[in-house]
Amino acid sequence: MISKPLPLKPRPRGGLQFRLYFLHRDGHFEKVHEFEAKDDEAAIRISEGWREDRRMELWERSRLVKVWS
Repeated sequence: MISKPLPLKPRPRGGLQFRLYFLHRDGHFEKVHEFEAKDDEAAIRISEGWREDRRMELWERSRLVKVWS
């Protein structure tokens, strides 16, 4: 009897999950970018590339990493 090969396990993701929130003047969220980065410093550099002239908040799960005013 020939056995079937076991299915491959998905590879673990290599980074942390971040969310960059863009806030309207009234404090409500307008949009969000979700992305992975290896650490906080890398996530901040990535976020700077999306910088807009408004308040932004960078979160890693429930942890606030940085606020741009």
